[in-house]
Amino acid sequence: MQNRDRYFKGQEDNETLVCFTRQHWIVLLPDLIFFMIFIAFVTVSIVNLPEIKAWVASGIEGKTVFLITFIIATLYFHRFFIKILNYFLCVEIITDKRLIEHHKTVFFKDLMDAIDLSQIQNIEMNMDGFLPNIFKYGKITIFLNSSSAVRTFTYVTNVQFHFRCINRQKTALQSGDIV
Repeated sequence: MQNRDRYFKGQEDNETLVCFTRQHWIVLLPDLIFFMIFIAFVTVSIVNLPEIKAWVASGIEGKTVFLITFIIATLYFHRFFIKILNYFLCVEIITDKRLIEHHKTVFFKDLMDAIDLSQIQNIEMNMDGFLPNIFKYGKITIFLNSSSAVRTFTYVTNVQFHFRCINRQKTALQSGDIV
């Protein structure tokens, strides 16, 4: 079966995509709250536009403050939307042979790290706290055979499903079955 690069770049021949996940949306919540506050500030500024225009036209200090505010607002919008795009670019992929962590940003970073399922010694799932239990996200910790290396995936969406999925694929690989 020719699956090379079919569903994601780096997919090997005879490797089947099982599922993928990205961090839970709750990691974006602080940024979304600040963005809503910022939008409220912009809305109030637009409502008071005649007073702001008069103040800016009155002198050099008004023009300077307006320019600095405009630059800060532009940079904030840029940072916010880049963070949203980066959120959607970073994924964890589970295949029948590997667990792949792909961290990519819009501009500078493109990291792909893979763990062979045969190298996994133990897997732990953790959903401690009120919010993780309400919103069904948590942490998956993977202990590897070859060394004392530990990999932790935080804010995993639907952590119980992905924990069972990794366990099922690991067991199928060890027993020689194909799931």
